[in-house]
Amino acid sequence: MRKETTIPISRRRKRRTPDSCLPYLALAVLLICGAFIAWGRLAVLLSGVQFLTQQEICQTVLLEGILVKEEIVIRSPVTGKVHFKATDGNRLEMGAPAAEVVAVEGGGASYRLITPSAGMFCTHLDGLENVLSPANLDVLDFSSLERISRKQVLEGERVEKGQPVFKLIDNLSATYLYTETSKTDFPVQLKEGSNWFKATWNDLPLMVKTYSIVEKGDRWEGLFQLSGFPDELVHNRQVSLKIISVRLAGFLVPQYAVVYRDETPGIYLAVKKRAQWVPVKVEGELQGKVAISGRGLGEDTRYVSNPLLVRDGSLVE
Repeated sequence: MRKETTIPISRRRKRRTPDSCLPYLALAVLLICGAFIAWGRLAVLLSGVQFLTQQEICQTVLLEGILVKEEIVIRSPVTGKVHFKATDGNRLEMGAPAAEVVAVEGGGASYRLITPSAGMFCTHLDGLENVLSPANLDVLDFSSLERISRKQVLEGERVEKGQPVFKLIDNLSATYLYTETSKTDFPVQLKEGSNWFKATWNDLPLMVKTYSIVEKGDRWEGLFQLSGFPDELVHNRQVSLKIISVRLAGFLVPQYAVVYRDETPGIYLAVKKRAQWVPVKVEGELQGKVAISGRGLGEDTRYVSNPLLVRDGSLVE
């Protein structure tokens, strides 16, 4: 006699019909479409479409040092009290009355101090006027110079015979800056003595050119010739100059905006809200920026600054 067995309903295999899979297929299609739409919108949001603009960026180096300039020291002819006829920092003509010394002996006779040449009137003396002269550049030993001690003769002060009272600075003659700096902080471009570089002192413009550079261990010791400097500069002995060692100007874009095809650089332009790759020429790179040029590029040109998710024909705004 055959024994019948009954399989529990929970263990019976359910057979899916084609109609039962349709909801899953529709959901998968919706998810895929949604992913493509989200990817496209993400690409649009991250593309960073901008207008090309003319820009300029610079790499600067700060050089601190002492000025070597043409100076004439005027001394008192007698012992007495000094009275100035000129204002410190003003430029005087040759033969101008600069000061007067009233002698303490001999009935209080006064002696006028006349400028022997044109120059900037300065009462700040440091004792290095006859040492730090352009005429002595070839024999100057800057390492042997003692610490600069700045002194100033004040109005009404007693001065001794032969004592320096003031000086005239020739701001029209050659002026130099002596400086020492580490090799790591010194741009190699400044070692070229034939080029003039833009610089600033207290935000005032001037030009700088290398006169001589000497290697001293891990440092450079050098002289720089100055040109086109403001008159106020030579009224100082110790100054700090900010020199523009590298300059990049033109249509600047982020370095990652340049996309290479077969070793040819190019950028994506936004043309009718669609990305279009065009070749460009890279003129230079500095601080993460690239200067580019190319046919049809102008300040009305819109480009993709972040082409990470962009391809030809991609929607961009």
